[in-house]
Amino acid sequence: MHWTEKMFVAEPDLFRASLEARIEKTPEEIEGLVTIFNEYGVPDGGLVLDLACGIGRVSVPLAKLGYTVVGVDLSPSYIGFAKDYAEREGVSDRTRFIVGDMREVEKVLSEYLEAFDIVINMWTSMGYWDEETDLRILRQCLSLTKASGFFLMHTANRDNLVRRFQAHDFSISDDGIVMLMERELDLETSRMINFWSYYRKEGEDLRFLDRLEVNHRIYSLHELKEQFIDAGWRFIAVYGGLNQRKLTIDTFSMVLVAQK
Repeated sequence: MHWTEKMFVAEPDLFRASLEARIEKTPEEIEGLVTIFNEYGVPDGGLVLDLACGIGRVSVPLAKLGYTVVGVDLSPSYIGFAKDYAEREGVSDRTRFIVGDMREVEKVLSEYLEAFDIVINMWTSMGYWDEETDLRILRQCLSLTKASGFFLMHTANRDNLVRRFQAHDFSISDDGIVMLMERELDLETSRMINFWSYYRKEGEDLRFLDRLEVNHRIYSLHELKEQFIDAGWRFIAVYGGLNQRKLTIDTFSMVLVAQK
């Protein structure tokens, strides 16, 4: 079983909790997204494809601002949450959430006839398989966008990860879940291999819950630019975050904008 199938399909609950915890931080991200949309002429109320949408934490706020959003994700659990979230927020009529593998996004959306104004891919949600697969995904997305449509990718900055690499880390959530993180960075392949061990605090003790692997390709800017160009996109801009700061070796994330 590939790690994505275990993490997102077979055992989705632990990581879903991490996604839910990020909902309160989403408004700042949405503000940055919309600023970029406006700068590059994505129309108000435009049609957005949220690729690897997770629980809809970006899709739903965009829909509340008037955009029409189609979210695709591998996880039935996450898509179920996203549909409920949209209903609670009163935007079911401006959202559509579909269970599907983004490696076959053209097939997943084969019955969706309208082309997208922009495709967004948030929070380092590519690189799960290999470079060739990422290239195929980008080519499929090109065919799904309108003439002069856009792709916005929000991902980790490899150069910063190398500079600040930590082999071990931990976090404790408000509901008492302890997450121990072990990391390996293969400099030859630029793959980050993470092992996340989850425990629940029970008094002074920790009860083991599960251990998940996350193994993904991380990219430097020049690699992503080349990949987008090879897929047929035109590189437009890059930022060191959704706030459009300058990308440097000190910025953790990068936001790449490409146009059809």
